[in-house]
Amino acid sequence: MAVTHLPSDAINQAFTPSPEEIAHARRVIDVFEQNPGLGTVGLDGMMLDMPHLKQARNLLDLMAQIEALEQ
Repeated sequence: MAVTHLPSDAINQAFTPSPEEIAHARRVIDVFEQNPGLGTVGLDGMMLDMPHLKQARNLLDLMAQIEALEQ
């Protein structure tokens, strides 16, 4: 529930991950899965660790929930 003058569609659009964010999250998960046992990996010149992996998984979980609601 939101207390605002904005319609719920505008709120949903603002908080829905972009296609670029989804693609990046998938790449983060992939690089960790390709390097099991490592706590830190590199991707596009960035050092990523477990909080990044958790954030990527949470983002994809959020997208799955959004897609389920849209059906």
